[in-house]
This record gives sequence, structure tokens and C-alpha cells, in this order.
Amino acid sequence: MFYLLSLLFILAPTYVIRFSIFGIPSNFLEILVAIFLVSFVIWTIKNKTTKEFTAFIKSQPKTLKKLFFLFFISGLISAFVSPDWHRAAGQFLVLFLMPLLVYFPSSFILANPINKIRFVKLLFITVGLISAYGIIQYFTLIGLPTEWWGNANEPKRILSVFEYPNAFALYLAPLLAFLLPFVKQDSLKNQAYKISYALGIIALLLTLSRGGWVGFVAAAGVYIIFFATKKERITALIGFFVAALIVLATPNLRYRIILPFMGEKSTVSRFSLWNTANKMIKDSPILGKGLYGFKTNYDKYNSDPNLPSINYPHNIFLNFWVETGLLGLISFLGLTIFFISKAIKQKGLLAISTILFLTAIYFHGFADAPYFKNDLALIFWILLSL
Repeated sequence: MFYLLSLLFILAPTYVIRFSIFGIPSNFLEILVAIFLVSFVIWTIKNKTTKEFTAFIKSQPKTLKKLFFLFFISGLISAFVSPDWHRAAGQFLVLFLMPLLVYFPSSFILANPINKIRFVKLLFITVGLISAYGIIQYFTLIGLPTEWWGNANEPKRILSVFEYPNAFALYLAPLLAFLLPFVKQDSLKNQAYKISYALGIIALLLTLSRGGWVGFVAAAGVYIIFFATKKERITALIGFFVAALIVLATPNLRYRIILPFMGEKSTVSRFSLWNTANKMIKDSPILGKGLYGFKTNYDKYNSDPNLPSINYPHNIFLNFWVETGLLGLISFLGLTIFFISKAIKQKGLLAISTILFLTAIYFHGFADAPYFKNDLALIFWILLSL
């Protein structure tokens, strides 16, 4: 089952392979999740571990199970109050039902300490391969849509196997944050893991995603301040100056940082989106507008005629409030605070990784939607299951 879980994680980006089954929209990732869950049930029965798994679930903290229930209920309510039931049902499936169903089997499989370190190694390899392809894209344009080759509106940006650069950054930044404490560990002496991580850093830079940069830098800052050794702090300081020099010497990177302070369209649009979200929240502060509610109600509340319709307000806190109501926002915050507090008490590398992972999501979430995608929701819960 470990290998099937690993395959599920690796192939999370395959949600972009879409098709219909008997007229019902689906994608490859949904099929993989279904196969994983059915296989897990068969595996527990065959290995006579059904009672063990049941006991494992019962042993989970009551606070966690209550927060899980509230989060699930918030998604269910939001699907019912949505102005578009059909699309809301799909979002409930991929953002709530499937990820939550995967969490406990993943926790059970990864409870084995050997499986934990094997999974961390898998993360390094996955990051390295996906990043290597993205870097190759930058220099060869292989697989890179022409709109991202560099033009008057956008500089050259990579997207690897994803649909657009920010999607790649949303995937990559939290993983790099999660893996940071393991980069220098004795259990990962193989240089391939360090090379993979370095490729990830380069790829994150080449996405030109400022939200991704902020998320990772914030997580790195937390690590350096609270968890790093003196030697690691000196190394980080040197790395910071090297990175700063690279950014200053590279026009695309340099202007990417400067432009927000010069009224760039992308930055200004964020304020407009947040304003639109705030109007929706004031109109429906308790239940929100339901899943897919921001997109459906956008034209009604938007006051910027130059901004096209967008799926989300590009702020994780506003996203949850608008789409899942106050219950969804509170339960999400409660879950993340639960895992952070648990990690602080437990200590250890995985505990630190969890804190950094959630830090990256929070800070990236100020300007984007780090949970509201099929792959991101699934990855979120699999990593927390560690």
C-alpha cells in the first residue's frame, strides 16, 4: 500500500487529464483516489488489519476528529447553498470528501517510521524531477506554451507539468518548505536529494511567482530563527546574499520584485478581488456564497470593469470564508492550529516540517489559493498524515 500511496502523491498533478464517465465530468486523479481507497479496504481485509485500523482511528485525538467533522460539514453545507449545485458537488468531492477519506489510510500506512523516511525521500525525488523538467522548459521552451515565452505582458515563466506558472509554485513552495529540515540529515547522505532540492529552488525562482517566493522565504525564516543550528544560520545568511545578488543581477527577477510597488496590474487586481470578496462576505457573513459561489457571483459584486471573471479572491482566508462560510474558515484555522500545536509539543524533524509547510501555505495564501485545487487539497492532507 505504501507504493500505491506514493504513486497517488506523485500523480497528484494528473487532475489536468479530464474526461467524462457516462456524461459525468471526472479526471485521472479522481480515478486514482478511488483505486487507492478500494485497494486499501481490500488490503486491510486480506492482511486482517481491519480491527487495527479501526482502533487506530479511535485512538486519534478527539479534538482532531471534531475539527475534521466540522470541516467536512462546512463543505457539505457550502455545496447545498451554492448557486451552482453541479459544480459545487464536484468541488466538494475533490476539496473535502476525497482528501479527508485519504487522510486516515495515509496516516495508518505512514505510521511506520521506515515508511516515513521513505516517503520523505520520495518527496525529494518528485520535487527534483518535476523541477528539472521546468528548468529544461526555460532553456528549450519544450512543453512551454507560447504565452509564457516572454512578451509585453508577461516575462518568461516555467510551469513544468502544470497548467500555468502559479499552479507550479503553489505545488512547489510548500514542498520545499516541508523538506527544508531534511536537507542536511545523515539519513539522506545521497547527494541526489540535495541536488533535487537545489533544482526545486531554481525552479521556484523561474516560476516568477512572488506568492511562492514569499511563502518559502517565510518558512525558511521560521526555520532559521527557531530551529536552525549556528552553522545553518551562517549558511542561510550566505545563501540569502547569493540569492539577493542573483535577483538583482537578473532583470526578470529584479523587476518581478519592483513592479508591485509601481502599481502593476497583477498587484492592483489582488486589491480589487479582495474588495469583491469582502462585499460578498458582508452580504452573507455566516454561510458565505457556497462552493463556486465567488465565480458565480463575481459579476454581481465586482466593481472593476477591467478585471475578467476569476475563480477565487486569491487569499486563502477570504477563499474559505466566501466559499465555505464562517464554519469553513474557523474549522480550517482550527485544524492548522491543531497540527502546529501538536508539532510544537512533539518536536522532531517531521514536526518542524509540518510547521514550515503550514507557514508556507499561510504566507503564500495571502495572495493566492494554496488549498483550492484538486492536487493541493490532496497533498495537504497526505503531508499532514505524516
